[in-house]
Amino acid sequence: MTARDVRTTKEKRLFNIVFGISALAWIALVVSIIGIAYGILIGLFLFTAHAMLIAYIKGHAIRLSANQFPGIYTRAKEAAQKLGLSKTPEVYIMQAGGALNAFATKLTGRNFIVIYSDLLEACGEEGKELDMIIGHEIGHLALGHLKWLWFLMPARVVPLLGAAYSRACEYSCDLCGFVMTGDLQSSARGLAVLAAGGKYGKAANMNCFVDQADESGSFWPSVYELNATHPYLPKRIAALENYQSPGSVRIFTRNVLAYPLAPLLGIATPGGSAPLVMVAMIGIIAAIAIPQFAHYRQKADKAALDSAAIEIQAAAHSYYEKTGSWPCSDVDLNAPNAKQLISQKNWKIETNCNDKAVFVTYKENGKDCFRRINFVDGEGTGGDKK
Repeated sequence: MTARDVRTTKEKRLFNIVFGISALAWIALVVSIIGIAYGILIGLFLFTAHAMLIAYIKGHAIRLSANQFPGIYTRAKEAAQKLGLSKTPEVYIMQAGGALNAFATKLTGRNFIVIYSDLLEACGEEGKELDMIIGHEIGHLALGHLKWLWFLMPARVVPLLGAAYSRACEYSCDLCGFVMTGDLQSSARGLAVLAAGGKYGKAANMNCFVDQADESGSFWPSVYELNATHPYLPKRIAALENYQSPGSVRIFTRNVLAYPLAPLLGIATPGGSAPLVMVAMIGIIAAIAIPQFAHYRQKADKAALDSAAIEIQAAAHSYYEKTGSWPCSDVDLNAPNAKQLISQKNWKIETNCNDKAVFVTYKENGKDCFRRINFVDGEGTGGDKK
């Protein structure tokens, strides 16, 4: 039984939704020149930050091998083979100040698993609880969660949806861990260790722990979980029990009022998806506002040029009435406001008495353009400057 055989139905359904939304978002990005530029810059930043994380791990963590903690490495190798990976990921042990955690990551086709040392000590090198942790993390790699991570990012920052998909992925990976332990109690205790550490997590009454999920359905716990990337631990254990014996544990519901309010209240959720949502919204607003700003700036420049044209035409007529000839330089034009505007905009003005016109050169969308202002009737023509 590989990882794909235990992928939950909910994850499959949500994947189709987030895939469709993300595909539309990327298409919209591709057709926007400004959007492509943002995408490249953000992509380079994220890639660099991720590469630096991998560099830190390689420099500060211990890499497992056949000669370095071979017992743990062998278990990771067996998990990779059983769950359907063609190659064993690089596995590292790293000290993290007492944190009980592990994670999988990927960079340029290479798979990595990092197990925090305190979690390893809590599980015990020989206990099946460690198989639950290793199987769970390899499950992320075997199920392609990291392969699709960046492509699905547009939908994963959508309120409620992105967090729901992430939680569904966690349930699937828990089943991968269960495949590796082959034992419900060991799998459940592997999760309980994350809650209370090795000594108390292994000794906890699992039935009482699962019963705590009843409290998760009230308003504030519902708000928190709707913004969280991981389900509550008691609910994860309940899901394992229902996988082994369908219907043995009832499905826990959430407070219905939490759904409309969770995206707003999630701003205060530690570790929730709200910060990502806010970043995404800022990006969307910027992508819309910047092109609109450029459009309105062009309209304002056109209106300013129209006003300058009226003053220039009036000044040219005044000069003709006094001298009997048309102005041959901008010095001859008594149009202070128009000249000041042209100077502020860094435009260029050229007066030609033979053509009886003034030519104003300016930039528009990165191109050199011109406006011809006729002295006789003030009419103007324009276009790209060749």
